Amino acid sequence: MGKANISFPDGVLEEIDRRAEAAGTTRSGFVQEAAAHYIAELDRATEQDERQVRIERAIAGMREIGSQIPPGPDGVTLIRQMRDAPPRWLEEHGNRRDE
Repeated sequence: MGKANISFPDGVLEEIDRRAEAAGTTRSGFVQEAAAHYIAELDRATEQDERQVRIERAIAGMREIGSQIPPGPDGVTLIRQMRDAPPRWLEEHGNRRDE
């Protein structure tokens, strides 16, 4: 395990000692855990930023694709048309009724 000699601003070391004692751990244990939590938070923030960049790129890509598609009915209109159309199997059989 590595060691480090760290300087803290006035009052911070006393606060670390007070909180370490309240948590039932040592000064070193408290600082180690605090550093681990901070590193994990930095990793989460980095992942969130990278995810946001990917989302923005995907949106830009969809806008680019959308700008190249000729105007036509919107998605809701197409879904309604498909919903209201007779089923394909019925069309394939010429709308025959078995009687």
